[in-house]
Amino acid sequence: MKMSLNEVKDGFDHLKEAVLEKIESKERKQEEITRDVSGTASGGRENQHIFVAGGVETNLVEIFNYRQRLWSLLKPMPGNHRSASSFVYNNHVTVAGGWGRDSGAVDNMIQMNIHPVPDLSINWSDFAAKLPAKLRAHSSVVYKDSLLVTGGINADQHVYSDCIHEVQLKPPYTVKLVSKMPEPRVHHSTVLCDDSILIIGGRESQHYENNLSSVLRYDIKKNECQQLPALPYPVSEMATVKWAENVVIIGGTDKDGKALNNVIIYNIKTGNSHMLPSMLHKRKGCMAVVIENTIVVLGGADERGNFLKSVEGFNFERFSWEELPDMKETRWLATAIVV
Repeated sequence: MKMSLNEVKDGFDHLKEAVLEKIESKERKQEEITRDVSGTASGGRENQHIFVAGGVETNLVEIFNYRQRLWSLLKPMPGNHRSASSFVYNNHVTVAGGWGRDSGAVDNMIQMNIHPVPDLSINWSDFAAKLPAKLRAHSSVVYKDSLLVTGGINADQHVYSDCIHEVQLKPPYTVKLVSKMPEPRVHHSTVLCDDSILIIGGRESQHYENNLSSVLRYDIKKNECQQLPALPYPVSEMATVKWAENVVIIGGTDKDGKALNNVIIYNIKTGNSHMLPSMLHKRKGCMAVVIENTIVVLGGADERGNFLKSVEGFNFERFSWEELPDMKETRWLATAIVV
C-alpha cells in the first residue's frame, strides 16, 4: 500500500508545483493591491472563508476564516435545510431547496449578501428563482447565468428524479428540462468542467444497497450524456471537489450504509482512479471545499451515526491530513461553499 501511495504522490509532483505557482502569483497580486491599505485583516476576501449552512435539525449558519482559523456565527436561515445545494452568484450565497422538519421539502431559494464579508448584521432574503420542484438530495452547479440541477427526491411527484434541469438565474427565471440521466440519482455530486458537468455516484433510491459507482458527463452545449469509467466502488452521501483535471471523492457511505474515510482521486480525462490517504475520521453526508492548497472536509456522520462538528484538511504539499478547528455546530447533510 505504501508503494502505491508513493507512486500516486510522485505523479502529483508537477501538478502540485503548478498549483503552488498559481497560488503564489495570486497572493503576490493581492499583496500589491492591498500593500498600502491599513486595517485590512488579509490580502483580499477571495478564497479565505468557508460558508456553512444548515444540515439535519439545524438552521444555524457559520463562516470560517481560514487564515485566522476562526469560526463565527452568521444569521440563521429562516428554516432548517438538510440535503440542500448552495452556490455563489452575484455576490450572494444562495441555498436552494432541501428539507426542513416543519416545511418538508421546498423549491425556494434564499440568499445572503457576502460582499465584502458577511457578518451578523446581514439578513437572509428570498431569491426570485425557484427549483423545478420541491427537491432534496439533489445537486447543482452554476454555469454562466443558469443553475444546472440534477436528480434529487421530487416531493411534488413523489419520485426519485432522473432529470437535468436548467434554471435561469436572471429574469424571467425560466425552468427548462434539458436532459435525462440513464437512472435516478440522489445524494450524488456534480462538478463543473468547462462546458460539461460530471455527475458522480449517488444512489437510485433511499436504500444504500442501490448505491451507484457510475460517472456521467453531461455536455451542456451538445446536450448529450456520456457514460465515463466507473468509480472503484458504489458510494453515496460523499463530498467532492475539483482539483485541476481531477475530481476528489471523499468519504460517503457504502452499500451497507457504513460511513467511509476513503478518498478517491478520479482523472476527468482518462477516467483512471487512485486512492489518496484516508481521512482521519469516517464521514457520510459530509461537505468539502478547496481553499488555497488544501481540501477541507467538514462534518457529516460517523460509523456510529453521531453527527460531527470536526473538520480536517488534506494538504497536497505535505500529502497528509490534519485536524482543523471544529465547527460550532454538528452538521450532517449540510452545505458548504468558499466565499
